[in-house]
Amino acid sequence: MNINILEHHTSETCTWCEKTKECVTAEFNDAFIGKAAMCWSCLQKAVKVRSRKETNPAIGSNAKATNS
Repeated sequence: MNINILEHHTSETCTWCEKTKECVTAEFNDAFIGKAAMCWSCLQKAVKVRSRKETNPAIGSNAKATNS
């Protein structure tokens, strides 16, 4: 996962929480979010969510657990 911080905004609407805050324009190298303005808190959450998806691909999939 690569994230590029492109721009700083002193007052912008965060794509994730939809509040007007200090934000940065972040670009994810995959289709997870793409390019979006995000506050620092939400950017941190997005990185955590995305990294969980990379380490455990079964999360969010249609795979069902089996009891043996």
